[in-house]
Amino acid sequence: MSETVLTASSIISFTQQLENRSAAFYRKLADRFPQDGDVFLSLAESCEKIKQSVVRTYRETISDALEAGFSFSGLDLAQYEMEDTLEEGVDYPEALRTAIEVEGTAADFYQDVADRSRSLLATISMAFKGAAKQRRRHQHELQSLLESRE
Repeated sequence: MSETVLTASSIISFTQQLENRSAAFYRKLADRFPQDGDVFLSLAESCEKIKQSVVRTYRETISDALEAGFSFSGLDLAQYEMEDTLEEGVDYPEALRTAIEVEGTAADFYQDVADRSRSLLATISMAFKGAAKQRRRHQHELQSLLESRE
């Protein structure tokens, strides 16, 4: 069985997709649950900022030579796929639980990439570590919101 080898470029592509989907998810939550729409729109904006930060750091620091010589050996992106859609009729607490799970999965992905990229360049690892911290903050904010509604 061959081991999955991912380049930094493929990780960045996954990051862009993850953040685009997360931002769209939060915009949908804002539409469906306007009582906390400002919170969800703020989270959507934060997802866009995370994406911009990680992509900018990558573009500023990665050269073709590094890209060709570094891989994220053994990283399985499938374990970070998440359900970011809501079925019709899902109640607010369940929607918040889904959002909390989305944030946890995203934070785990970013932390895994940060840990694996330490030997690449410190700026890359720090960008992913910062993204993980931001997604954990989102998770805690959503958990507090859920607890205040139960």
